[in-house]
Amino acid sequence: MMKATITNFHGFLPHKETDHTETDMSKIIGAAHYSVVYDDGDTEALVTGLRPGENNAWNLKVIEAAQAWRDAGGEIPEWKEPTAEEIRAAMPALTARQFHLGLLNSGTASAEVQAHLNAIADPFEAAAAEIEWKHAAEFRRDHPLVETIGAALGYTPEVMDDLWEYFRTI
Repeated sequence: MMKATITNFHGFLPHKETDHTETDMSKIIGAAHYSVVYDDGDTEALVTGLRPGENNAWNLKVIEAAQAWRDAGGEIPEWKEPTAEEIRAAMPALTARQFHLGLLNSGTASAEVQAHLNAIADPFEAAAAEIEWKHAAEFRRDHPLVETIGAALGYTPEVMDDLWEYFRTI
């Protein structure tokens, strides 16, 4: 079993249940961001979720490093509700297969998407959209082409969010 040592504590990512004024890190809910060095010399940046009462031996080491960071003046940011844009940016990418089949399963044929792409007035933008549509290995929810296709098909951003979740199952 490879051993690791925490070499640097970078900070704490809050959760909606995080009390950013708490000074006892063993009582904090959220995610600790830190770096480790393994006994073979390899290094890695890690994130570990912490929740009081769910602490194994490693989490106790993370809490100890977090407490030293907090005692040295480290501040836990106040949790803020993510915006719709932040949520969309964090959505997992879809493979081209998932996106294309998802649209087909929801009643949109490729020819319909192609017709919308053909209607783009700017030749450069039209060519770029064509390349993206035909050759992208994956699609991100917050990509402009996804937004354009959704709007052209009459989907609100919220409907596209729901479809995205469905497309992930394909």
